[in-house]
This record gives sequence, structure tokens and C-alpha cells, in this order.
Amino acid sequence: MASLIEYANGLRRIEFTLTKGGPRRLLRLGRMPRRDAERLNSHLEHLIAAKVAGFAIDAETGRWLAQLDQPLYQRLVAMDLVPPRQGSTSHTLREVLARFKQVLEVDVKPATAVFYGHTLRNLESCFGDIALSSITPGMADDYRAWLARHEHLTPATVNRRITAVKTIFRKALRWQMVDKNPFDGVKSGGSTNESRKQFIPQSDILKILDICPHIDWKVLIVLSRFGGLRIPSEALPLTWADLNWDKGTLLVHSPKTEHHEGQASRLVPLFPMLRNILLEAFEKAEPGATWIITRYRDSNANLRQHFERIILRAGLTPWPKPWHNMRASRQSELMAEFDLATACRWLGNSPTVAARHYAMSTDRDGSFQRAISREPGAVKSAVDLAGITAHEREHEKGDMPKRPVIHDNTLICTVEHIDILGGEGLEPPTSAV
Repeated sequence: MASLIEYANGLRRIEFTLTKGGPRRLLRLGRMPRRDAERLNSHLEHLIAAKVAGFAIDAETGRWLAQLDQPLYQRLVAMDLVPPRQGSTSHTLREVLARFKQVLEVDVKPATAVFYGHTLRNLESCFGDIALSSITPGMADDYRAWLARHEHLTPATVNRRITAVKTIFRKALRWQMVDKNPFDGVKSGGSTNESRKQFIPQSDILKILDICPHIDWKVLIVLSRFGGLRIPSEALPLTWADLNWDKGTLLVHSPKTEHHEGQASRLVPLFPMLRNILLEAFEKAEPGATWIITRYRDSNANLRQHFERIILRAGLTPWPKPWHNMRASRQSELMAEFDLATACRWLGNSPTVAARHYAMSTDRDGSFQRAISREPGAVKSAVDLAGITAHEREHEKGDMPKRPVIHDNTLICTVEHIDILGGEGLEPPTSAV
């Protein structure tokens, strides 16, 4: 169940699982002598077997644990392989962070792990290896101010970091490493920075497409701005087999949402601009090519910096969050043209997320003018309604006008109309009548 892995530079680590088919966990050993690493691996297998079967560890492994240095023992505690040593009344922040890192390695996407990595770094920089029980609510309040002052973070980023800290301490509560969460009352607020939202007009995108250095860049740009794809996570996995020219669809695989049921992939319409650029790329592709994007296949490539240089060469000013704002611009257009559920299905998010992080006005001034302008028919209806209301008020006062108020399209009763009703009127006769 445990495997010792060695690298050419002398580093070693042990990989293991607690259940068959379960997520693999890592225990990094550094440059430990091979003999010691093999011995540790053997004892680790005994610990895993004891935990899985639910029986006590053997005497030899127990003696080894008793002589184990505290840092390594605490790493085993963080991995749920051994209980805390007797007499240990308070866990340290570093222990919680180490255990949370183990969770990140198996339970979250790489981008999420990077986000939480910043939070872990901030906590250690601010508090050091402090006992969890010594972190007070006042210190938690000061931590929020520390993020803004020392890390120079925007209010939205501070809010996201505080939300992440609350998650970490909720895990510590679940692991019974702390009695209460000192960050419970710390304000987290909204995580969206409205000042960094910017609608990108299609006219600007056309200028950029004209000076793109390679067809792959054209494809990336139209996938984001006209297809609404996430860049690079949804663009790099695309193959020519995902395109259906006849049905006009593009099958998009989404690593970000694949852990949600039924959201591992989605169909995106081949909008006209998207179809044109993809057709141009198809004609230029090598025979038998698999991937639509042939360059920058490394997900760690800094596409943002390259893209900002292209924007500058087009004579435009780079905007904040270039890829996100292009995707948000497309979703805003689709929500204005189609219903909300359809737009969200094509872009692979929920109405709540769309409203909070994507929705923008595509023509704020024009929409305002349309809202305050009135069509002649609407004005006429308002005048008619005002006349009827005034007539009703006069009727309530008993001051009936000498002549009836007759509006357009009103049916005028005559004697002929009255004769059609008959002598009994509209209702049938009653016994009193």
C-alpha cells in the first residue's frame, strides 16, 4: 500500500493510499538515507494496515513511534495515521497548515490549490508557528488589516483570503485541533471587484485579430470572446474531433466543473465569428492533427502577458483580467439576447455566478435612453388612463359630467343595441320580479 519513490537528485518520498482505489497521499522525506527511508516505509505500511483493519499497531512499530522526532510524528498525525502524543494540549498553526496542504493535494484543482497556497503563506507570515489556542478574535480582526497593509491587497482579494481562512479553521474544528474558530466574526464581504469589470466591444476584438501573430492566437481570442470558454483550461483540451461542422456545435470539456454531476462537458454553438476562425485554423492545420491549439500547450504558459503585448500592438490599452472580461462580455451579450438559463448552459456556470461575476451592461447609455423614452402609443395610453381615472373620480363625487367621456375605440350604445337584450336584461328573472 506504500511505495518508496527515489529521484536522481537524492530526494525521496512515500506514496500511499488508505483505501483501495482511494486518493494517493504523499509523505516527502527529502534527502533521507535509503536505509532509513526503507525502514520508515515498512513502519508506514504497518500503520496503514492497522488503521484500515482497526487493530492496534505492533510492538516494534510502537517503539519506533516513541523514538520518532516530533516534526515527523506531527506529519503522521496530520495524515490521520497516529493519534496526538499524550501531553500535547495545543496544536500549532503550522500543524493545521501542513494537514490542510495534504487535503489540497488530493481534493482540489491546481488553480484552487494555488489560491489556498497564498492564504497559507499569508497565515504563516503573519502569525508564525503559533499555538492555535492563542489566536484570539482580536488577532483575527488585526489579520484582515494586516493583509491590506502589508500585502497591499485590494478589498475584494482580502475578502477572498478571509473566506479561505475561515474554511481552514472550520477544517481544524472538524479535526478537533481547535475549540473555536476565531475568524467566525471577521467580515469577509463581497469577493467581486466591480472596478475591474469591463465590457470589451467586438470592434476592439476585430482590431486585435487583424494583427495576431499566429492562427492559434486568433483561435484563443475568439474561443474566449465569442465562444465564452475559459482560457487556457477549456481551450487546450480541444481536439478537431470535438467539432461538428454539420450540427454547428463545439464540445467543450471543463476541468473546472467536472466534479459536478453532468457538468464535465457542454455543447457551445458555433457562432459565426467562432466558426470562421476555426475553419481558417482547420485549413491551416497539419494533416492528421489532433489538437486545435498546437502552441502554448503547457498550462503554465503565461498567456496573459503575451496577449497584453498583442493588445498594445493593436493600438489599444490592455484591460483588467483580459481573458475573464472577454468571457464575461460574451455572457452579457448572450443574456441580453437569449434567456438566462440558456446563456449559463452554454458558458458552463450558474445564474448566481453569472449575476455576481459576469453580468455587465453592454450599452449602459443606450439602455438608459431607451428606458426614459416613450413611444407615442404609450403616451396616448397614459393620457387615456388619466382621463378614465378623472372621470371615475367625478362619478364618485356625484358630480356627473353633462356629456359622457368617449375614448377612441369605445363602443357607443344605441337603442338598437338595447333592444337586442330583451325586456329581462342581462340576468334571468327572479321570483321577486
